Amino acid sequence: MNTYVLLNNREASKYDLYLPGQLVAALHYNLDPTNHTMMFVYCEAIEKTDANRHCRELMKQATEQIRNRRLELTITCPIARKALHEALAEATSTDGLVPAER
Repeated sequence: MNTYVLLNNREASKYDLYLPGQLVAALHYNLDPTNHTMMFVYCEAIEKTDANRHCRELMKQATEQIRNRRLELTITCPIARKALHEALAEATSTDGLVPAER
């Protein structure tokens, strides 16, 4: 099984998802720490092989981090929204995956 690693690239305002030695997907965001909100603005698969799977995993891990940080989440990117809904459909339990979506 492939082990994904999610890194928060704060300088570039994006989450980067890696498989060993390879960037496979990125999620660009806008963070407003004053209002405790984050907006996912653009999701992209870097590695086209298994692109949908990479985006689903990216959204699953990113929303978990947002939940842990207790931020309100807005998703404006249709690719990110679709990937999150697919990740939720795959999950046996949605506990911890449902963001406060506007």
